Amino acid sequence: MTQDPSPNPDTPTDVQTDARRLMRTMAAGVLASHSVSVEGYPLGSLVPYVLTPESRCVVYVSRIAQHTLNMKRDPRVSLTVAEAALSGADGDPQSSGRVSVLGDAKPLEGADLDAARERYETFFPESRGHADVHDFEYWQIDPARVRYIGGFGAIHWIAAGDFVTPRAEWQDGEGGIVKHMNEDHRDAMALIWQRHQGSRPAELADGDAEPTMLASDPEGFHMRWGGRIAYVPYRKACETSTDVRKEMVHLTRGAREA
Repeated sequence: MTQDPSPNPDTPTDVQTDARRLMRTMAAGVLASHSVSVEGYPLGSLVPYVLTPESRCVVYVSRIAQHTLNMKRDPRVSLTVAEAALSGADGDPQSSGRVSVLGDAKPLEGADLDAARERYETFFPESRGHADVHDFEYWQIDPARVRYIGGFGAIHWIAAGDFVTPRAEWQDGEGGIVKHMNEDHRDAMALIWQRHQGSRPAELADGDAEPTMLASDPEGFHMRWGGRIAYVPYRKACETSTDVRKEMVHLTRGAREA
């Protein structure tokens, strides 16, 4: 990757893949909104999030939370995710990757709400009871532009159209793919986990002896094992279910050979 020399290039490169991958690897970020209580100042809040298969951010927020009140008055927000909160691999926090999604927040409804709820609850099952107690609702952030820093000096602006991906034709069959992998190929997922994470989880509770696939998007898939979630990227974006199968075969063979 090369440093972006322009403040407004919006030049499509492979950096958008790196930015999406980082977003899918992390589980929470800082949501910045325009404060209602302190006029003219931004307010940052730590929020869990998930990405849709097309790479739009979904958050689940209480209707009485300050950031929700802020978004209702001014939908312009940013969600910032950092690879390492305290330090990078060499002890320098500026060497870590980070992404800021600048966009417009909107409450979800209809089919979009149902899809967001299903995906969010897959990653955060404890959220199922929040709506009854805390009056929560789902919001989606539609990107306007994305700021990606891959490390010191690797600075890029990404246009919304380059960050958000088209919906793959197989995506409606994602549930079948996940079900198939969990019913027939947990041994393969265990090998893939070990290769990509370095080792199996140290402690496994009852019923957690094998990994579980949570979701798949065109560029990779998520697994949960031992209370942890890992994201495994594909070599390239999968446009068809056949592409997904080929990538899973490739990952399995590579893990077995390793």
